[in-house]
Amino acid sequence: MQIPVQVSKDGLKEWMMVELQGELRCLPHITMGGRLLGDLLFNKQGVPVLLIGHHILHGAVQDLSKPVAVMKKVGDREGPEAHYSVTAVVHKKVLFKNRPKPIVNAGAPRLI
Repeated sequence: MQIPVQVSKDGLKEWMMVELQGELRCLPHITMGGRLLGDLLFNKQGVPVLLIGHHILHGAVQDLSKPVAVMKKVGDREGPEAHYSVTAVVHKKVLFKNRPKPIVNAGAPRLI
């Protein structure tokens, strides 16, 4: 069975992929599904910075060797109207491969 692939009527968007090296852990009774992971921003030099809790990670933008298509299934899989719509293309990824560094507030009062 062939399922046709079409370009979205809204045109293609360009997305970036985020790649984290290592493992993300949270408390055993908390699930990450649907939760905010952190804040991703770019500094003045264009370096990506990811803030997760009180940790900061610095990354790098890399080109993918092959672009990746982001597709959405439209219609019933078995029906004659079923097809995939390509909504975006990924050409670059943001890679975070170094260990996170703790964020320390130097102006906070010390409790002794």
